[in-house]
Amino acid sequence: MTHAQAERQLFNVKWKVGYCSQGEKCWCRTIEPVEKITYIHNGEEEEMEIAGAGEVGAKIAEYIVKLHNLYIEKVI
Repeated sequence: MTHAQAERQLFNVKWKVGYCSQGEKCWCRTIEPVEKITYIHNGEEEEMEIAGAGEVGAKIAEYIVKLHNLYIEKVI
């Protein structure tokens, strides 16, 4: 799958909040699809992510995931 195809798929699946390597005690959270989505980049398999470690705080991540998942439930 190409990056563009993976990105399109990303908007049609539920997301979840995850932790960085420091775990639950850290201020940040990651956002990723509930089901792993991969694509090929320069011959290597890569995983799609919405927000990586250190990009968003816990409350914002939870809010974004909640809004997205509500949208998925109502529209798709």
